[in-house]
Amino acid sequence: MTNNNAGESLLEVMIAMLILTFAFLGVMALSIALLNNNSLAGKTNFATNIAQMEVSQLNCLGVTNVEGDFGVPSTYSYIVSPVILTPDTRNKIAACINPALAVGGPQPGGLLSAGGIGITNTYSVTITLAENPNPNTTGAVDATVDVSWDGGHHVIVMDDIIA
Repeated sequence: MTNNNAGESLLEVMIAMLILTFAFLGVMALSIALLNNNSLAGKTNFATNIAQMEVSQLNCLGVTNVEGDFGVPSTYSYIVSPVILTPDTRNKIAACINPALAVGGPQPGGLLSAGGIGITNTYSVTITLAENPNPNTTGAVDATVDVSWDGGHHVIVMDDIIA
């Protein structure tokens, strides 16, 4: 009687296929997680850019104009959207206003260009202004810019002192 070990048995092939299936499923799960994290990073990046633009505008306006235009303490909210719902309509000091925030939508030069910042999600911006409690900083206003999306699940907050 002779043993023929030259071929693979059906059991060995099935075990190898099972191992490869689990490896493939692991790679697919990793790919999905990477896509979700990449999407979240893009949204966070746009929210941070919006908050930075708003802080720059407030600093450009200066404390006198911020107090005159908004009043302190106060809260001011608007929407930055691919389809403008309630654009930022501050226009009293045009040199300080970034028109991209009032437009949102496609990036300049892109298809259907509206001169916006290229967002594809709706962002809610809330600015909270309060008197600066530091006695060494006279004539200053505390500004908190809150940019959120997806029902407030993700929030970017920037604090600034407007002098």
